[in-house]
Amino acid sequence: MLWLPAGPPIGTGLGGYESITVPMERGATLLLYADGLVERRGTDIDVSLQELAALSLPTDGALDDLLDTLLSGMANGAYEDDVAILAARQP
Repeated sequence: MLWLPAGPPIGTGLGGYESITVPMERGATLLLYADGLVERRGTDIDVSLQELAALSLPTDGALDDLLDTLLSGMANGAYEDDVAILAARQP
């Protein structure tokens, strides 16, 4: 889990983003996700983030399999909002 500096919502046209560089080891996977993956009514977001961090995701194989495991493991596959995820693996 990377804790990054907060910035204005994407698409607002406001600046203020801080650029950072994080090295990735060979075979590492980067997941970028929208808040719909981890925000649920009545559940503290920190609880959902801990749930995400505790998931046992495949470290190799197709990214589609990783995403399927991720989506079914969070909130038991039930989402209240749109979910968008981008997965990229370092070759």
